[in-house]
Amino acid sequence: AVLLNVTVVDPEVGNEGGYLTVYPCASGRPDASNLNFVSGQIIPNTVIAPVDSAGNICFYSYGQTHVLADVSGYFPTGSSLQTLTPTRIVNTRPTGKIGNRTGTADPMTFNVYGKGGLPMSGIGAVLLNVTVVDPEVGNEGGYLTVYPCASGRPEASNLNFVAQQIIPNTVIAPVDPSGNICFHSYGQTHVLADVSGYFPTS
Repeated sequence: AVLLNVTVVDPEVGNEGGYLTVYPCASGRPDASNLNFVSGQIIPNTVIAPVDSAGNICFYSYGQTHVLADVSGYFPTGSSLQTLTPTRIVNTRPTGKIGNRTGTADPMTFNVYGKGGLPMSGIGAVLLNVTVVDPEVGNEGGYLTVYPCASGRPEASNLNFVAQQIIPNTVIAPVDPSGNICFHSYGQTHVLADVSGYFPTS
């Protein structure tokens, strides 16, 4: 896998917006996204992209756009990172937004075992692309924190957002011994999470 900073520049899309997916070409395009964008936006995201056996990665854009990709590292074959074809494992749009405007709502708990090609045990952390969609927040904005449920919520955030924004970020989320991760939102929002790899416990 390669560690990239991928930037969409000056996209042309309809009112529904667009998205970019980076994936190993030989695996076929997954139902996942690394960046979501609107027309005229410049937006980056860190992407850990699995590479196919020929060394290829593919960039698919829903919308016409320029793409920049800056490489800053790689994971050699045989490293502890186990890559997967990117797969969507969390999508709150059918069930409703999580969080509330005061940040006092219970977090959403999600068990990763067996999801999206992940094993049924032995996961130390998961590699996710997490996207906030259409948040409802006050003027102060909001944030999302992803963390191992059993450890308690840290004083940290993985994404910061304003109202109605669509914004992604790459998250390496530690997993608790039961296989759970929690999503806490300060603000009410939909959340998408696409898994593209994991780090085993041993």
